[in-house]
Amino acid sequence: MGKVGTGWDRTTSGKIRKALETVVSPKAKLTKPINKPKVTWVEPKFYADIEYRDITSDGLLRASSFKGLTRK
Repeated sequence: MGKVGTGWDRTTSGKIRKALETVVSPKAKLTKPINKPKVTWVEPKFYADIEYRDITSDGLLRASSFKGLTRK
């Protein structure tokens, strides 16, 4: 639904990378295959907490902000 405009920095990126390393998967869990040779697949164990003001007519988030990850 788009990209977040704020709330994401280098420190946050490092923390997320460490969290995702705990759920690495040997292969994709997708119904449609995607050809990405240098991808690290992970189990879907987290939700991204995103705050936003509105959804555009194109279905994209408006004024979005990353708030963190929540484990399922």
